[in-house]
Amino acid sequence: MTHASLVAPDPSRVGPARAAVGRVASWLSAHRLLAYVRLVCVLGLVVVGWRAVEGLGTATTGAHLAIVALLCLGADRSLLVIRFGHNHESFTWAEMCVVIGLWLLPVPVLVPLAGACVLLYHLILRTELLKAAFNAASFAIGISVAGAVAAVVSGHPTGADIGVREGAALALGALVFSLWNGAAITQAVALSEGLAFREVYGKGLLLRWAVAVGNTAAGVLVVAMAQWNRPSVLVLPPLLLLMYAAYRGYLQAMQERDTWRQLETASRELSALDERHVAAAALRHARAMFRAETVELLVAHEDGSARTFCFDAEGALQVQATAHLPADTELTVVQLDPAHTARAVTCIVVPLEGPQGRFGVLRLVFGGPVRLTQRERQVLSTFARTVATTLLNATLHSDVLGQAAEHAYEASHDALTGLANRTLLAERAAAALSEDRGCTAMLLLDLDHFKEINDTLGHAAGDRLLEEVARRLNAVVRDADTVARLGGDEFAVLLTGLGSPEEASPFAEELLRLLSEPVEFEGLRLSIEGSLGVACHPQDAGSPAELLRRADVAMYQAKTERGSWVRYSSSRDESSVHRLALVAELRRALEQDELVVHYQPQLDLATGLIVGAEALCRWQHPVRGLLAPVEFVGVAEQSGLVRPFTMRVLDQAVGECARWQHEGRPISVAVNLAARSLLDRELPDDVAAVLARHGLPPDRLVLEITETNAASELEVVEDVLSRLRRLGVEISVDDFGTGYSSLAFLQRTAVNELKVDRSFVTHMLESDNDVALVRATISLAHSLGARAVAEGVETEEIAEALRALDCDQAQGYWLSRPVPAADLRAMLGLRDAEPRPAPAPVVPFPRDEAPVRHLRAVGQD
Repeated sequence: MTHASLVAPDPSRVGPARAAVGRVASWLSAHRLLAYVRLVCVLGLVVVGWRAVEGLGTATTGAHLAIVALLCLGADRSLLVIRFGHNHESFTWAEMCVVIGLWLLPVPVLVPLAGACVLLYHLILRTELLKAAFNAASFAIGISVAGAVAAVVSGHPTGADIGVREGAALALGALVFSLWNGAAITQAVALSEGLAFREVYGKGLLLRWAVAVGNTAAGVLVVAMAQWNRPSVLVLPPLLLLMYAAYRGYLQAMQERDTWRQLETASRELSALDERHVAAAALRHARAMFRAETVELLVAHEDGSARTFCFDAEGALQVQATAHLPADTELTVVQLDPAHTARAVTCIVVPLEGPQGRFGVLRLVFGGPVRLTQRERQVLSTFARTVATTLLNATLHSDVLGQAAEHAYEASHDALTGLANRTLLAERAAAALSEDRGCTAMLLLDLDHFKEINDTLGHAAGDRLLEEVARRLNAVVRDADTVARLGGDEFAVLLTGLGSPEEASPFAEELLRLLSEPVEFEGLRLSIEGSLGVACHPQDAGSPAELLRRADVAMYQAKTERGSWVRYSSSRDESSVHRLALVAELRRALEQDELVVHYQPQLDLATGLIVGAEALCRWQHPVRGLLAPVEFVGVAEQSGLVRPFTMRVLDQAVGECARWQHEGRPISVAVNLAARSLLDRELPDDVAAVLARHGLPPDRLVLEITETNAASELEVVEDVLSRLRRLGVEISVDDFGTGYSSLAFLQRTAVNELKVDRSFVTHMLESDNDVALVRATISLAHSLGARAVAEGVETEEIAEALRALDCDQAQGYWLSRPVPAADLRAMLGLRDAEPRPAPAPVVPFPRDEAPVRHLRAVGQD
């Protein structure tokens, strides 16, 4: 026989889990159990009353009453126990007691006696009254039903002499009693735990019937031996002990087999390498194996916080952040249920240990007092170690996958901007071309003046600029397109799925428009300009590599007009490729000293004497001959060769000027500075070193800067110019009036010379506007204490007009084209000059003072 040890379930954990009816479902579930228990109690009271009335006047012996009373008092003493959460189902000797009781006493007498004895037994054990009444009522009902069945089978009331038919009737009655009692207790446990009747009943079914059959057989044997040979009953105690040992061994074997089967199943499911999957399997099997109401798994983060895994009412896995792991290992706390009654709740916490110590806990919560057996604790410890090992493996696997993904990302993306790199761009371009996604366009962007910003303001400014460019590029493209940084200040955009090459035009124009907006950096507004080349597949290229190369060619074509974009054109490809080849050749030219300097003399219009010369670089190419600056200076500026190029020209010019000084002609030499040179803070030191090496006075060197550079408000430009001025070098503003004029610059920085651009000088005899501009420039120079130098003087009439406007100096083809150093030395009459044709005769200027001589250019056509 079995009896129940019941604890009402936590209403918040039982019943349907829909939020809208959760509390209602909990209330109904709790009261269903209460209603069921009370119903059994009432039914038992009715049965006991009915049988007691029926047994009035029935004759019985006192010995039989005493024997049955003693048996019934011990009938509910537990032999074996199966736990269902915080409830228990106990296996007792009840079936044997029922057989003996039905044989010794009439059913009307036995039922009230058995019910009273069972109730008394539970009250002695201080069992809750309702639970005691339930067990007594269930016992009484079962005996009443068993007696009725036995009477039907035997054909007469029980208590007669035992025979085969009577023994079978007693056995069948006891088994019916066991069937009723097991079902009644199972229903109560199922309602208490919120489980299905079938799930609870099937849990101990084999053991329940094994105990029932054994008890029944023992009872029939006792009755038979007592009737046939009473002294033989003395052998029953050893037999009963043997039966108890057999029951206990069977139960332990069954539980052991069930435990290892569940551990095996759990280990198989826990072998996954996903943390969420491991957590779900651990929670599910922990609840099934240890019959806890709820199970929680807490796993620590590296930062000391933790996350909690648990199932919600619908069985879905929930993950919640937790501040820290609990420090307790096992505790029992008291909480209030929704009915506001104190209820003991057992919480067992098992630590999860790893090589570095505890990193998590497994928490089992029971809705009532629970004490795990030693064997259950061992199993729980083994299970916790399995969970801990699997979680560590899952974490390690996750870390490995994360590192692999991180390495894969780093291998295919730029570290600074997060854009795709050249490798990923090539892969996506190959995929787009192989899948034939319509027209595919490659846009190649190269930033202008990036090196000056990076060198001048530092890498922080350069990085800020590159990050902003990346952001703006991503703002233009679509999700299916790819933006990549190829290195340095070069970016690429891959546009796929275009209907025609013309659809790439809006992207290019919008991209350049966004780039034109300045970038703020530490109070400075840095301007971004770029040159953009566009090539399309299949119109311009047939492979990813060819597409990128031709976009590169188009980009270099666009560099001739800064801030523009150019679509690839095969007709211009040869010259562009030639320009790219010039970069490598120019490096070689610097190494092999192929650069030479020619000089264009500058004439003092008042005296007619040569007072200076402008140094102009030429390239003595071993194959193509003498190349003019227009063919290679732009390449030098775009390829990062500006510094070595400038220093080579400066060194030759200063060395030649020092030679003139040594030979007795103390004239000046002018050297042009590229825009990037003014952003080089080391330029003043380099100039000082060159002057010192050749022994040239600083005031004999004139450094020419363009008006656009002069108008710059960058602090570094003003610093460089200021240091050059303090060095004693003279500053000249070239092409004045053609760029972005800045009178504020002339106010801040003293200059020694303004050069009137040839575009005004050439047509000044035909244009009153040009004359006015030339006159204004000369007047401005004189008002600033500087000299005015006119460029592009090609006729004597222009020279005379400039003299009339009080211009200080002139240079141009009328005087001389740029000539090699030896030719200029001949003009200057130096003794080591190579023999040259005689100079042109002196042409006097109409002047009141000393005669003015004009020297025509040597070799002029």
